[in-house]
Amino acid sequence: MTLAWQAIDGSQLPAVLAAQLAASRLELWHQPGESWAPRTIVVSDASGAPVAAALVTSRPYNAYRKIADVVVADGLLQPAFHAAFRVALEGVLAEAQASPDRTRPIPMVIWFEEHPQIAPLGDNARAELAAQGFIRDEDPVPSIPSTVSGDPHQVHRWSRWLAPAPAATRAVPYYGQTTDVTCGAVAALTALEGAGLGRFGVDGESNHSHELSFWRRATNLPACEPIGLSVTTASEIGAHTHTLGIPRVILSTDDYVLLEDWVDDPLELRLRTQLQQESLREAERLGVAIERRWISVEEIRDLVSDGAYVLLLIDLEPLIADPTPHWVLAHDVIADVDGREFLVVTDPWVEAARGESWADTSAAPLSLEGIDLITRWGDPQYRGVIVVPRIG
Repeated sequence: MTLAWQAIDGSQLPAVLAAQLAASRLELWHQPGESWAPRTIVVSDASGAPVAAALVTSRPYNAYRKIADVVVADGLLQPAFHAAFRVALEGVLAEAQASPDRTRPIPMVIWFEEHPQIAPLGDNARAELAAQGFIRDEDPVPSIPSTVSGDPHQVHRWSRWLAPAPAATRAVPYYGQTTDVTCGAVAALTALEGAGLGRFGVDGESNHSHELSFWRRATNLPACEPIGLSVTTASEIGAHTHTLGIPRVILSTDDYVLLEDWVDDPLELRLRTQLQQESLREAERLGVAIERRWISVEEIRDLVSDGAYVLLLIDLEPLIADPTPHWVLAHDVIADVDGREFLVVTDPWVEAARGESWADTSAAPLSLEGIDLITRWGDPQYRGVIVVPRIG
């Protein structure tokens, strides 16, 4: 069977393949927006008829490509199915280049997103993924729909690393924030989980309660500002300082922060200012150091490389076109085959309406240029990070 592939901009599933899909699966092809730069790999036979197609997406500044779906024509015998599926994967790998505008680096990893409820993989597809070097990743902690067993949106992730993979000792379990405002709490809890001090388990309701409890103690209503978040993290570490050290804050402004939404409401502004003042007093009591300076991306890299967990206050706009302050966790540093370094970042937020799942946001390699761009908030801009040192 002679097959050839071509790459097409956008999500463009051939009609003959779309006609065989249920609406729930077809939705996978309709969701990605322009920010995710969707590409379609179309596999055709010698007559030019489409026999398979793969949808590929990624976030900007992330060195990954995600295969969101592979559709193979119905009725193919096993050898022909293998061939069509294999050529679709080969097309994705061959297409794995940097974007012309440099917003997407050459990928270090290809992720295959399996949808066990709406598009379960058969033995042939699993065998072909294994033959192509893909390994199924550990399942996430039950939280958002794509992490929950049996949910229609459940996802498994398979990885093929094109560069050395992150060290298993620096891995953290994935938990997705279940509210719009608990990113800081989840980023901190993820660091605690990575250090073996967490309390997440297989019960999603219990996990959700733990997430909300931490947020209630850390919040500046509704966001978590750096000092309040570091204080709650220090309290959670408690007596376990043989595993994690006392957090410290590096913040490039002397002003109170994340108050933009309250400047026209004096009473609400006063309340949040008072909360931050209380956090400052608690930080002093707990020994949480606060350094008022601009930290470079290179210093962030070095801190993570030396073993620290670093919580980063970022702007989501460059990543998902949403100008919102947000917290993510940097927990490893890796390099591509040319020696360029990337931070491994786990993001609690999943933009599910645009086709994202935990497969996009767990342990994603971000370029240092991207980190420099997103770790800026406010007008004038400031940078805030929380450093949680690991002991031993």
